[in-house]
Amino acid sequence: MSYEHYRITASSTPGNDETDYFIDMLMLLSVFVFGFVGLSEAANCRYPHEKFIGTRCYSFVSKRHPYAAAEEYCHSHGYKLATVDSAITANFLASSAGTEFGSNNGQFWIGLSRKKDYTLFFWDDGTSVAYTNFEAGFPNTKDYVAENVRNGRWQTHAQHIELEFVCSYDPLATTTLAPTTTVTTTRVPTTTTVKKTTPTTVTTVTTRKPTTVTTTTTIPPTTTPKACPRGFTLFEATQKCYIVLVYGNDSDFPDVPDDAPFLTRENQRCAKYGATIATVHSSDLNDLFRSLIYDRFNDTRYATIGLRNTDLKTLGGKWQWFDGSATDYLNFGNMFPKTGDYIAQTSSQGFWVTYTHTAPNEGVVCSVDF
Repeated sequence: MSYEHYRITASSTPGNDETDYFIDMLMLLSVFVFGFVGLSEAANCRYPHEKFIGTRCYSFVSKRHPYAAAEEYCHSHGYKLATVDSAITANFLASSAGTEFGSNNGQFWIGLSRKKDYTLFFWDDGTSVAYTNFEAGFPNTKDYVAENVRNGRWQTHAQHIELEFVCSYDPLATTTLAPTTTVTTTRVPTTTTVKKTTPTTVTTVTTRKPTTVTTTTTIPPTTTPKACPRGFTLFEATQKCYIVLVYGNDSDFPDVPDDAPFLTRENQRCAKYGATIATVHSSDLNDLFRSLIYDRFNDTRYATIGLRNTDLKTLGGKWQWFDGSATDYLNFGNMFPKTGDYIAQTSSQGFWVTYTHTAPNEGVVCSVDF
C-alpha cells in the first residue's frame, strides 16, 4: 500500500497540523517497517516471482479458470486458493494483481466459498473467517468469492465464471514440491573362477636361430558417437531429444496468417532449432516433460505441447497431435479440455490444461530425432 493512500486516510480525520504531521510520520514509519519485514521474509517463498505479506506467500496465476479448476491448480502445487485475512493483505493483493495481471480492472478468485447459499463461508486452507471485505450488496445468492483489482473489495459469483486467481501458502509449514526422478540400478552378479596351481619346473631352452614373430593389428575406422543437440535431453524409448524453449514475443518471428492452423506459432520456435513441437504417447515421457519444465523455469509456469483442437464447436473439442500421430495417450486435468480452447499445455505437475494461446513467458516443448 502506498504512502499516498495512508496520507489520504490520515487527512480524512479532523485535527490540527501537528496531529496530521504526527499521523503522517507514524504511517510513513509503519510502511517502512512493514515493507522491511516483507522483504526480509520474502526469501522464504519458493520462487522469486511470489510475493510475501503477513505470514503467507502469494502466487499470481494469469490463467482464467472456473473456481474448481483454479482450486485444483493451487492444490496440485501444494498451495491453497488465497487466504485474505486483513485489510492490508486485501489491498496488497489488489495492487499486486494490477501489475501481475496487466489490468487495473477485473477480478480474481480467492479461496473463500460456501457449500450452499446462506451458509457460512470458509477459507480453502481452513483458516477461521475473522475478516471479510464484501462490496455493498454482497454476498448475494452465489457462493464463490472474487476480489476486485480496483479496490480490493469482494463479490460472490457462480463457480463457472472464468477468472485469474491467486494461490497462497505458509512458507514455514510447506515444503517444496518438485518433480522426482527414480533411478533403478540393477546389480549383475559376477562369477570369479580361481584355478588351483601346483609347483612347476620351468626349463629354459636356448635355440641357435632367433625366431621372428610378426603381429598384425587392425584398427577400426574412427566413428563419431551420436548425441543430442546442445541443450536437448535424450529419451531412449522414443529415440528423440527434447527441450523446453521460452515462447517469447511474436514480433521476433515471421508473421503467421490469422487462418494458420493452431500451434503454427509455437512450432516456429521449435523450427529455429531444427525441431518440431513435441507429442506425448506415454506417462514416462510426460514425466520427463515435467522435469524439463521444472528445470527450465523452477516455478509453476506452463509449456505448450503439440496437441491442438480441430473442432471448436463440439463439447470438449476434437484433439489431435500436430504430427498426425495417434492420440493414444491423454492426461487432461479435471475440468479440461474446455470447449473453445485451441491448445494443450502441461506443467511441472504433469496434468494438462487447455487454453487459447501461449504467453510470452511460458514454454514450448520441442523434439528432434536422435
